[in-house]
Amino acid sequence: MPTDVRNASLLRSFLSAIAGFSVYGGWAYYVNADHGTGLATMIGLVQGGYSFVLTFVMTLVTEWLFKRFTESKNQVAYVMITILIALFTMPYVIHVFIGTPAIWMTILPGFAIGAMYTGLYVFGLKKIDRVKEDGYRLVERQKQEGFHERRSTT
Repeated sequence: MPTDVRNASLLRSFLSAIAGFSVYGGWAYYVNADHGTGLATMIGLVQGGYSFVLTFVMTLVTEWLFKRFTESKNQVAYVMITILIALFTMPYVIHVFIGTPAIWMTILPGFAIGAMYTGLYVFGLKKIDRVKEDGYRLVERQKQEGFHERRSTT
């Protein structure tokens, strides 16, 4: 993978992860505040930290899966199903482990937003692929036309 593509992927992942920490950590604190500030703070930090790591890693995994299934006509479906299973299972297990009282209210908004984010991200990757392919075809056509023009003048 070219360095500029890898760097763009890392930057998108990092910025998304910062947003995930802030939004999901704040939400987890808010919905658990009635159970005490200390517990709500711990849950907010766990959810925020988890959201940072998950968003960062899942964005990179999404790109890897997208490339892995390039030849499949079900590329988008395969990527979405794989990522959505992970987006639900991982936070559920973590919150069961730490004893989160309002587990469904803690994870469902994040899951819904994560599903929308993943869908938009995957369709964005699809669009980038189409633009790259169209650009490649244009360059090839221009090369061929230039080649034919030079041949006809000699």
